[in-house]
Amino acid sequence: MLNKIVVMMMLCVISFTVYAQSGDSPVDHMSFFTTREGELSKKYLSYMSEAAHGNRARKIEKKRQEIVLEIKQSLAEVNRLRPYKGDASLRNAYKNYWDILLKVFNEDYGKIVNMEEIAEQSYDKMEAYLLAQEKAGEVLEVAHDSVEVKYESFAARNNVTLIHTDTKMSKKMRQVGRVNHYYHELYLIFFKSYKQEAYVMDAINRKDINSVEQNNSTLIRFAEEGITRLDTVKAFNGDGSLINNCKKVLAFHKLEAEKYIPVMSDYLLKADEFEKIKKAYDAKPSSKRTQTDIDAYNKAVNQMNEAVNKSNSASQALYAGNQKVLDGWNQAVKNFMEHYVPKGK
Repeated sequence: MLNKIVVMMMLCVISFTVYAQSGDSPVDHMSFFTTREGELSKKYLSYMSEAAHGNRARKIEKKRQEIVLEIKQSLAEVNRLRPYKGDASLRNAYKNYWDILLKVFNEDYGKIVNMEEIAEQSYDKMEAYLLAQEKAGEVLEVAHDSVEVKYESFAARNNVTLIHTDTKMSKKMRQVGRVNHYYHELYLIFFKSYKQEAYVMDAINRKDINSVEQNNSTLIRFAEEGITRLDTVKAFNGDGSLINNCKKVLAFHKLEAEKYIPVMSDYLLKADEFEKIKKAYDAKPSSKRTQTDIDAYNKAVNQMNEAVNKSNSASQALYAGNQKVLDGWNQAVKNFMEHYVPKGK
């Protein structure tokens, strides 16, 4: 089985330490929001971590619903919160931010969960699925940046000093975003060739010789293009394991398209020819068959048996080689995610 696609949601808690220079009320007001945001962020990270470690979005749907509930609770609380000395700017900024957060998790990501079910049907659907995740993350980044500006403005107006810090949670969430973005780029390169290889196999199973040749030619092109693109991708923190294993998959796809598929395609041609010869041979009464007819038929039988043996051998080599490189890719992804994606705690 393929490793499932991971979720990309780039969210960061506001990472400031606040010191009041005159009175605690502004800090208390600000702390309400950062505390709520911190609690939400823990749930974000837990959700993203499970998704990145291979759990399907559908499987962790309960966690998404829990995040939606948590956001709704935060909104209910912020609606009850009185402005600080008549200044509702920070309250309204967080209300707008959490409204966007709610829409993304309740509507946008709800659609993404449904898209997951059909993503592997084609490269275009897979690309759309990953793009939807990227777009959702971008919306949240913009919303987060906006509320951060309002947070800093409120602090400045109320004589509160902000010391920019990099919280453990912020680091983890940025790391998840970096890992997912990098993996998505490589996965699309992998998937384009992988899916095209599946089209070739389908054409062989349908015994559609023209489709086999057309799809096989495209497979060679996709594999070569993918290998060229991989040469431009940098290793992640010096780790080139995903690049190397993806390249092995594509290199094998190119090999099978140039070496094994033609043998299997040749078998389909010979099988078609043999059926015609056999039909004509069977249609002629045995009493009217000449030695030339018998020799021609026996020759066709021998050629057919030879083609069957070659095709079976090619099929076995193709299966074994494919399984080896796919296992290597899947294991590399598993190791990569376990090493670079922080746990959701």
